[in-house]
Amino acid sequence: MGAFSLHFSTIITACFAVAFFCRPQSVQAENASSSSVVIDTTAAGKPFPHFWEQAFGSGRADLVLTHSYVENAKATKKATDFRYVRFHGILDDSMGIMAPDTQGHMHYNFHKFDAVYDNLLRLHIRPYVELSFMPSLIGSDLLRRNSGLEPLMNMTASEPPKPVTDFSKGALWYRANVTPPAHMEEWNDLIRALVTHLEQRYGKDEVRKWPFEVWNEPDQATWVGFPRMESYFALYDNTARTIKSVDPALQVGGPSTGAIHWVGDFIDHVVRYHVPVDFISTHIYANDPPDLLNLPKSPENTGNTVCDATRVARATLTRSSLHHLPLYISEFGADWDMKNGTAERSWISPWLAETIRDCDGLAPIMSYWTFSDDFEEQGVADRELPGAYGLLSSRGIPKPAFNAFALLHQLGNMRLPVSPQNSDILATRNNNQGISLALWNRSHDQKKVMSFDLQGLKTKKASLVIIDEHHGTPQDLYNAMNRPATPTDVQTQALVNAAHIPEAQQIAVHATGNIIVLPPESLALLVVQ
Repeated sequence: MGAFSLHFSTIITACFAVAFFCRPQSVQAENASSSSVVIDTTAAGKPFPHFWEQAFGSGRADLVLTHSYVENAKATKKATDFRYVRFHGILDDSMGIMAPDTQGHMHYNFHKFDAVYDNLLRLHIRPYVELSFMPSLIGSDLLRRNSGLEPLMNMTASEPPKPVTDFSKGALWYRANVTPPAHMEEWNDLIRALVTHLEQRYGKDEVRKWPFEVWNEPDQATWVGFPRMESYFALYDNTARTIKSVDPALQVGGPSTGAIHWVGDFIDHVVRYHVPVDFISTHIYANDPPDLLNLPKSPENTGNTVCDATRVARATLTRSSLHHLPLYISEFGADWDMKNGTAERSWISPWLAETIRDCDGLAPIMSYWTFSDDFEEQGVADRELPGAYGLLSSRGIPKPAFNAFALLHQLGNMRLPVSPQNSDILATRNNNQGISLALWNRSHDQKKVMSFDLQGLKTKKASLVIIDEHHGTPQDLYNAMNRPATPTDVQTQALVNAAHIPEAQQIAVHATGNIIVLPPESLALLVVQ
């Protein structure tokens, strides 16, 4: 009966194919909700670019050089074929880019910088370049600028820099320097040298495909300029103009704020002062506090915070003279707290599917935060699971979020009309004219009986996969192991095996009267060839 027979033992004898795929007159499911959907398989449909898997976020630049990061990037690339990765800290002190000599003359050392980008490009992944954070030797924190070796009262911003030895102050667990530059011309010199170096090493045609985003969340604790917004705009203006002075064809944008802050202010600013901009970027999480977002009530709002906020940002851009620019959601997720174990839980799978349904058409890139648990903003995770909010644990154990992305990757590139429109189903057509459907159930405790017609479709064979709280997750086995903080290699491999997506079940589908029973917190993929 396949991997899901335990969920549907009460209706096995009534079904034509397998226990979870039945004809409508035969289903009697206790403790279940129901819905009926009509899909026109002959409709022309509309383009459905896979905006949710174009880019992923990840830990800071240093971690790109670790084995686990690279292996998890390979696995995610195989599952989603993502194109870009974004991370903090390419300019952090640990990257060693600023290299003063004993006389205080500044040189640039791109050795480690090159290693990071080389690693990505070998994997056929391009950098979405977040220009952060401030190298201490040119920052305005005088203690860090002068290595913490002199009494603060004896320091001035004009003193020659010394090698950094003190990291006692800063934001995030790894003490990023989030101050403005002491002298803007020093920052401009660094950006000019950096961009020139990139084009010399990787070629103009390649680097012109990379978005350059100025800073990360300057509206929050990762920027301490004052006044906060105005000082960030000064940084953006200088950075954008410097980048364009090297190559006008390079892409630069911002403000990269949290909770869709400053989008309208930023647009007004760059328009008023004729500052170069090629895209607008911001962030949104499902658990951002309502009073922080201040979303207006609208008939278009779905109750999905991520998409409602993205829709507001999109509308702000559309109303402006920059309406032709793309909106990049360079961070999104269900939860910004890495300690909540979001990606480990089965409810993330239907949440992702619903977010894709509701956000379709709003932004060409929505970058999920993050693909790997190689991540240390809030400290080093103290357990393999739940770990952080990566799709994969640091040892490569797939979580439900990873398997959800892998299933949703198989959706086609044309979206078919569904009636009613807000049904928990995404219907798509592939290039080869095959039909792929994602169906989901967000209920925590009820099964869902979904009845659907495939208008215009003759009876065909199809494959069906369902992931839920017991399938496509390592949780049951991990709990049976008493949740070891650091699994052994043998335990890790067993958990990887347990987390695999279940084998597809072969079934028959019909033009009318198809029924699928979805367990609580589940996501299904039905592929008709």
